[in-house]
Amino acid sequence: MKVPLILKEVESRTEEPSERELITQILEVEENSIRELDDKMKWLKNFKWLLEIQRNIVWPSVLELDPKIYVPEFLKPALTRQPCVRIIVSPRRRIINEGLLQIWDSGKPQEMYVVLFDDMLLLTRRKKGLSKKKSSLSENWASSCSRGSTSSNETSMRYVVYKQPLSLDRFFIHDVSVVESASCRLESAFVLVSLNRFQQVVTIHTFQAPSDQAKVSQS
Repeated sequence: MKVPLILKEVESRTEEPSERELITQILEVEENSIRELDDKMKWLKNFKWLLEIQRNIVWPSVLELDPKIYVPEFLKPALTRQPCVRIIVSPRRRIINEGLLQIWDSGKPQEMYVVLFDDMLLLTRRKKGLSKKKSSLSENWASSCSRGSTSSNETSMRYVVYKQPLSLDRFFIHDVSVVESASCRLESAFVLVSLNRFQQVVTIHTFQAPSDQAKVSQS
C-alpha cells in the first residue's frame, strides 16, 4: 500500500496550512481503509481455516466414547451421530494457536493435534481417512511433524476429537517446574485440570511439548 507513503511525502512538502490539513484528513481516511481491509482479510483467512478444520474433524458418537455405557436399543440410531458436527464454524470464533503435543492420560505418550480457539481447546488424534483429497489441515499436520515432503497417507488424514472440547473458562494450567519434571521424567510439560460449572475436578490432562519454547507458545 504505497498511497499513504505518497501522501505523507506530499504532506511534508506542503507549506500551505489549509492544504496540509486537507492532506492529513485524506491520509487518515486512507489509513483507516487499509486497516479495515487488513482486518477483513484476517477474518476471511480465519474463517476459511475454521471451515477446513470442520471438514476434517470427526466427532465420535457417545457409543464410541463410552462403549460400556448402557443405551436402550430404540435410542441407538439417534445417538450414532453427534449434534455438534458443525459447531466449529462461527463468524466470531478465532483460532489462537495449534500444533502437536504429547498427552500422558494413560501413562504412555500419545500424539495429539491440539487447536486452541478463543473459547475452547480441541484435542484430536489423527486417523487415516477414506478420502484422498488433500487438505491444508493435513498438510499442516505433516509440516508440524517436520517430516519433509507430504505423503499421500498424511494428506488423507482425518482428526478424531479426543473425549470432548474444553471450555477455556473451565480449566486451569499447572506449569510443571524443573524439580517436578525431574521427579516424573517429564520435560517441557504442563498439566491441564478441567472443572465443571460446580467447580468439581472432572478430568486431568498431562501434556508434553517438544521443547520449553514450544511449551510457552502452547500453554
